[in-house]
Amino acid sequence: MALEILTASDTNTYDILIIGAGPSGLTAAIYGRRANLKVGFIENEVPGGKIVNIPVITNYPGIKSISGADLALNMYTQATEAGAIYLYGKVTGITQKSNYHVVFLENGVNYFAKTLIIATGTTEIKLNVPGENEYKNKGVSYCAICDGSLVKEKDVVVFGGNDIAIKDAIYLAGIANKVSVICKENALSGEPTSIETLNKSKNVNVIFNSLCKNINGDGQSVKNVVIQNTKSNVTEEIKTSYVFVFIGSHTDAEFLSNMNDVVDKNGIIQTDQYKQTKIKGLFAIGDITRNIYRQIATAVSDGAIAALSAVKYIKEQYK
Repeated sequence: MALEILTASDTNTYDILIIGAGPSGLTAAIYGRRANLKVGFIENEVPGGKIVNIPVITNYPGIKSISGADLALNMYTQATEAGAIYLYGKVTGITQKSNYHVVFLENGVNYFAKTLIIATGTTEIKLNVPGENEYKNKGVSYCAICDGSLVKEKDVVVFGGNDIAIKDAIYLAGIANKVSVICKENALSGEPTSIETLNKSKNVNVIFNSLCKNINGDGQSVKNVVIQNTKSNVTEEIKTSYVFVFIGSHTDAEFLSNMNDVVDKNGIIQTDQYKQTKIKGLFAIGDITRNIYRQIATAVSDGAIAALSAVKYIKEQYK
């Protein structure tokens, strides 16, 4: 369907427009409103992003313990009470016209923005096996730093042989009793130094050429996983209290597919220290950018930096 650019007006034009309403996007909205600018954020899912599904968060500074849903609601409420406008819809494309970034929605609506902040995040690739969805947040995790504190002196299983899986397995080895790393290939594919560190870990066992077949539990927590060797087809049951899945992720920014100067081959957006892309006035934050660590605290930092950078840009360009 062709994207038709409508006319900019006071009602559909924003100083700062944010695509995505996770912690980074909502933080950017709060900071943008503190500068007394017109701010809108677009989201086609429940505002809050991934944290909505986290039962308990204990590593967010200043809050000893809170559910992800409550933290997300607090962020959303703070942003909207500050005056940021929630715009429901799915973004299908963006372009530039004159001094504006134009955002196209699936429902045919256009929005215009002096500055645009992309905060759409990523989605983890799942194993797609029986038990994975049933035990998500009850023993199945996609974040070692988030849930590592829950596996102290317990046996855990890590699925994945990439660099992220290796580094998270090393991290978990310092907490858990035993870590079983299940790799579908016949070799690990991380950085040589990371692989060397993993191999030196006395409580880590790496199993190659194997895939997950089932994640089993008692309805409340994970009890074991069943893996299958891809060469011999022999199955094996491994007892475990927690399953960590690090087989990859994909970015949620299909609407940027025609912007090769901004997005790399893996769908990651390149930014500078101010969170600005190669396109002036276009910023990106959170998991969709090349961040080493992906935590709520780092997402919030990104949002603040991008919003303050956008405020500075507007002051300089729209005197």
